[in-house]
Amino acid sequence: MKKLFFIFLIFISLGALSAQEPMMSFDKTSHDFGKIKMTEKVSVDFTIKNIGKTPLFLSEPRSTCGCTVASYPKEPIMPGQSSKISVTFEPEKEGPFTKQITIFSNAENSPVTLVIKGEIIK
Repeated sequence: MKKLFFIFLIFISLGALSAQEPMMSFDKTSHDFGKIKMTEKVSVDFTIKNIGKTPLFLSEPRSTCGCTVASYPKEPIMPGQSSKISVTFEPEKEGPFTKQITIFSNAENSPVTLVIKGEIIK
């Protein structure tokens, strides 16, 4: 009986701990730059908010190519607080493009993929 009670307490504790994890929320997860010139470097900010109950720690974002760079907050985002992830795209060739930036963290809903797209013209 004691073992059963102990196992029950462990499951309850694990459930409570998982409810304490941080959770990422974004103002948007995609951005369309429309038509941009080949010589035009463009940037967009994505607002990230920690809607969980513990600090949110981000790892370095990964993008699908070297033409897309994301800067992110290195310090923890506290519960209820927001910060920005800035994504900069430097065109390489003409035509439509779609790039993905993957955001990794200690959040329950990690990873999250952000998408930028548009068309490069002369």
